[in-house]
Amino acid sequence: MSGTEFRLPDLPTAGYATRREKALSDAIQEVIRQLERDRLQLLTIVLDGRDKWRKVGGRSMRAWRVDTDALDAMFSYLQLLAVRPAYQRRLLAAQHNPDVWRLIMAEATPDLEAQRENVRLIAKWAP
Repeated sequence: MSGTEFRLPDLPTAGYATRREKALSDAIQEVIRQLERDRLQLLTIVLDGRDKWRKVGGRSMRAWRVDTDALDAMFSYLQLLAVRPAYQRRLLAAQHNPDVWRLIMAEATPDLEAQRENVRLIAKWAP
């Protein structure tokens, strides 16, 4: 792999030691994959913020009794999916520094808002 290529980390999981953990991990990964395919929803979730995600994501995954740590891991991954590659690289470098992560996301927010507006316009005019 050259210096310009990189990979996002593995999708978050709840572990695989028990059937419940495996089922929850599968559910987490399925939700993330679905959101990855719906750019408008992905951008909206990221722009609405972590607190709203905890409420909405927690409700939608209530049957799995997903905890806040898992919801937060999902949200961080959704942020990585939403931002452009230059921001992804910076976020990955700052993944153990929440303050720097927040600063990078604040910097990326205007671009995310513009992306969301573009997706809305395209969807409006698409057949």
